[in-house]
Amino acid sequence: MTSHDQSFRGAAPAEVGVHAGRIRRFLGELERRSLPLHSLLLYRSGRVVTEHYWWPYRADLPHMTHSATKSFTGTAVGFALAEGRLRLDAKVVSFFADQVPVTASEPLRAMTVGDLLTMRTGHRVGLSGKTWRLIDTSWVAEFLSAEVTDPPGRRFTYSSATSHVLSAVVQRATGQTVADYLRPRLFEPLGFAAHTWDTDPEGYSSGGNGLSLRSVDFLKWGVLHLHDGWWQGRRVLPEGWVARATREWVRGASSGSWDGSRFVPVEPGGAGIDRGYGYQLWLGPGDSYYASGMFGQDCVVLPRQDAVVALTAAIPRGRHQELSELVYELLVPAFDGPGPASDDRRLAEELAAAGEPPAVQPAVPTLDVPTLDVGGRAYRCDPNEDGLTGLRFDRAGDRLTVSLTDSRGTHRVHCGLGGWTESESTVTGWRLHHSYQPARQRVLAGARWSTPRTLILDWYFVESPFHDTVTVEFLPGERLRWSRSVNVNSGDTTRPAITAAAAPGPAV
Repeated sequence: MTSHDQSFRGAAPAEVGVHAGRIRRFLGELERRSLPLHSLLLYRSGRVVTEHYWWPYRADLPHMTHSATKSFTGTAVGFALAEGRLRLDAKVVSFFADQVPVTASEPLRAMTVGDLLTMRTGHRVGLSGKTWRLIDTSWVAEFLSAEVTDPPGRRFTYSSATSHVLSAVVQRATGQTVADYLRPRLFEPLGFAAHTWDTDPEGYSSGGNGLSLRSVDFLKWGVLHLHDGWWQGRRVLPEGWVARATREWVRGASSGSWDGSRFVPVEPGGAGIDRGYGYQLWLGPGDSYYASGMFGQDCVVLPRQDAVVALTAAIPRGRHQELSELVYELLVPAFDGPGPASDDRRLAEELAAAGEPPAVQPAVPTLDVPTLDVGGRAYRCDPNEDGLTGLRFDRAGDRLTVSLTDSRGTHRVHCGLGGWTESESTVTGWRLHHSYQPARQRVLAGARWSTPRTLILDWYFVESPFHDTVTVEFLPGERLRWSRSVNVNSGDTTRPAITAAAAPGPAV
């Protein structure tokens, strides 16, 4: 096994006591349950024994980590504490005197940085990034105006808003965004590359989600913690920080139930409470702990096994817990001892054959009717919930360019006909993408005819979990029906169909 990053040496699983057959069983069970991975990296005793990326995801591309971002925000707090720029007993309101409401409650005024760090703020419900990202005013002011009814420091309430305010606190204390603050302290020493970090309307790094990084850099963060903050003979994390961050500050923590916009805490004694919580970290069985993001972005540190597991995925909402359970049930035992060398070969062969790109131009079932020539066709959309006003299709050789016009402007997606085309696009997608709307995003796109008048567009947003499928039905009377869906989302995965009529001139 050869790692794609020079920070790590590769090894066959059996060389470092890893059972490749158990890795195969884990992957087989994921396939059986239709739980798709985008990448899987396994580290053991200084070596990477598995590093695989399923098409179309790649080693050089960053991937959204969603709520795993919280753990990096927590790391920034560790540096600020060690440098004397923060204290855990500092009152949150002291950092935002210009934004605290005059009617602020006593629980809000009593809330400390330590309460933020352990998600014990006194709030009864937690905000998801899905809701948070739609706020175009101050996210900090929104947090400070939310009702705080319970004394802080007691009840665990999972919330991306809490982590975001933690990021804002670090910036107020250090004068730098968390992204800039971590650059010389964490990202550069570990050799991170291609990572990005979203900001809020006020310029704070999004503390609860918004960090995208390469899978190998996700692994590095875990390996750094496994080695108590040491990296290649150099102390990177403050001494003692890992022990503090991974202490069980909360027992029986749960992200709660999801009501479409908020996390509602599970009552004590309720089902599903079996985890502890540290400083922006989940605690697993034994001495393990992990950073975790929606749709299956996890980095699991296993001190007893001297191992780290990093993975990215597109796990449907509500099934993320299945992935965590399978990691502990089937994958962690792989570190208990090697299997036969034949298992190493079979794993390597199976991974080499996995994830071949699908064909995008299958034969059209009805061959006696030619496929429609859509090149140069433009359409005006009927009124619709998505605000889409125009569509246009332009063909140049084996590339079909689809143009869409809405309130954000005109957006183009270049689609391969009989192949795949990778480009950057501004196309709107936040309703299907957990409210994420990057200014530009990398998309790998293909177009295929399923019938002579039905065009299927596959859009893989390869730096995220999202894969959109668009079905375009060209109807009699120069009309069309546009239907768009996505593989995973925190809400609906299908948008209402949009109809359109041929335009006499350019529609977009």
